[in-house]
Amino acid sequence: MNLLNVVCKTCGAAEESAVHILLRCNFAKRTWELVSKWTKIPMVNMDGTLNDLLKEISEVRRIKGVRKAMNAVEIQTMWALWKIRNDKVFNGRQGKVQTVLEEIKEASYQDVKLRSRNGSITKREWWDFNINLSFCF
Repeated sequence: MNLLNVVCKTCGAAEESAVHILLRCNFAKRTWELVSKWTKIPMVNMDGTLNDLLKEISEVRRIKGVRKAMNAVEIQTMWALWKIRNDKVFNGRQGKVQTVLEEIKEASYQDVKLRSRNGSITKREWWDFNINLSFCF
């Protein structure tokens, strides 16, 4: 298949690839910065691969429950970034980073709440990321 235009539809600054869309695009970088602030983890290296990103985040917190919660956040972040890209490509709509963060918080909260043994995690605790997850999974 010969594609005429392979420039990122979200930022227009580089060739589109999975790594660019999920890590290196300016929109993705701003999203990961907000996720980092929200979850109180150090900002990850955006110059590596997706595998590097997942490994780095999983090594930040050793407590099993926190690792599982962060896994839910990682997955929801990447899914949200992919949906934003598709919304721009197919519908011409540009997403907002703050709105994406709220979607990530809500979707990851629902995921963690459904998968945890203890369903007592409140939405407020999750949105503030002010919880003890060591007993939740």
